[in-house]
Amino acid sequence: MPLEPGKLAIFNMALGFIGTRTIASPNEETLEAVQCQLFWDRARRSVLCDYPRDHPWPFAWQRIQLAQRVFPEVYDGVWKYCYGWPNEALRIIAIHNPGKGRHDRTLPFVVRNIENSSAPIVANQAIFCDISPAQAECIVDVVDERVYDPLFTQLVARKLASYIAIPLLKNNQNKVQEIEQLYDVAFQKANEQAVQENLKEDLKQMDDGRRWADNHDPWLLARGGLPPTRWPLYNVEETE
Repeated sequence: MPLEPGKLAIFNMALGFIGTRTIASPNEETLEAVQCQLFWDRARRSVLCDYPRDHPWPFAWQRIQLAQRVFPEVYDGVWKYCYGWPNEALRIIAIHNPGKGRHDRTLPFVVRNIENSSAPIVANQAIFCDISPAQAECIVDVVDERVYDPLFTQLVARKLASYIAIPLLKNNQNKVQEIEQLYDVAFQKANEQAVQENLKEDLKQMDDGRRWADNHDPWLLARGGLPPTRWPLYNVEETE
C-alpha cells in the first residue's frame, strides 16, 4: 500500500527542499505555513497540467460528457458543434464519440474563448468539434492527497518549493534557481519514465493484435476485422 502523503507531509517536503524549518500543521500562522497554503493550489494544478499530454496522471484522468451550448454565428462553416468547458477540467486531452472503446482515435477539436463580460472566466471557454454528442478526456483537479502516487507527491512538493522559495529565501537567489532546476530535472525523469511505461503498453497492444491476426481468417482481416487499438495497422477505421 502506498503511503498517504497528506498536505502536511507535502508542505514539509517542500520546506525541506529549500532548507527552512518545518511546520506542525498546514493551518498554523507561521510564515512557512502561510506561504505553502498561498501557493498550494497553484503548485498542484501546475503539475497536473505540466505532465505530457500522452501520459497524464491516472488518478486525475476522467472522461466527461460535454454539455452543448449555443453555437456562435462567427464559427458557422468552421465547426459544427459547440460545448461548454467542464467545470472540473483543468485540461482537455482528447474528444471522442460516446460509447467507443478505450483505444478509439481522438477527433479534431479546438478550445476558444467566447467573450461574455457578465460570466465567470471558465464560462467563456468553449470547445468546438464536429460530433454530437461528444465526450472529453480531461485532466481534473484532484484535491484528495490520499490518491496521489509517490512520483506526483515528489513533483508537487518540488513545484511548491520553487514557488515559496522566493518569499522565504529573499536574499538567496542562487538557492531559488537551484530549486527551480531540481524541479525541471525531476520532471524530465518522470516524463522519461512515463514514456517508457507507455511504450511497453503500446508494444503489448501491437503484439496482442498480431497474435489475434495470426489466428483469424485473412478474409476478415482484409475487411478490417481487427480489434481496435491506437496502432494504425490494427485500426478498423484506417484499414477500410
